[in-house]
Amino acid sequence: MMCGRFSRLLASAALAAAPAAAGANTSFRSPFEMQQPASSPVAPPYEVRTADRGEDFMVVPADREDFERLLREIQEAYGREDYGAIRERTTPEIMGFLAEELGQNASQGLKNEVTDVKMLEGDVAEAWREGDLDYATAALRYSSRDVMRARDTGALVEGDPDELVETTELWTFVRRQGEPWKLSAIQQAH
Repeated sequence: MMCGRFSRLLASAALAAAPAAAGANTSFRSPFEMQQPASSPVAPPYEVRTADRGEDFMVVPADREDFERLLREIQEAYGREDYGAIRERTTPEIMGFLAEELGQNASQGLKNEVTDVKMLEGDVAEAWREGDLDYATAALRYSSRDVMRARDTGALVEGDPDELVETTELWTFVRRQGEPWKLSAIQQAH
């Protein structure tokens, strides 16, 4: 289903699309209550280390609300096969990967339905600025109904429509200053 294949497909893109390194851990929990950064800078169990990054900046509550909204909107747009909605919320690289995944499903006669997406917990691993681009990487734990159906009959192929599945992934967001956040990378948290 989307969660597993989607994340594996994008894991290498996560390293190429956004230069991330583990940084200060700023915690937040749905519904994104304002919390102070962790008192001791403990490295999270998920680290993405690449080239040097720019200066750090503080993620504010409005950013966290955007991350939660984008998680829900992108997952549900994927489940509806709404290419336009996905394109508006992602970088061209991620859009390409998602379009490829949707195309593979369609060519196999399958449709991945993702609904009832709800953020359970999130931790901002880091946020940094490079030139006029802001980046933020967050570990997002969420639940959803995620099933695969036969495209022609609607018959259930994989998953349970009555069961909520929990997933944790690292999502990296990017924005040009003055523009909205977009998804630029996804990687499964280990």
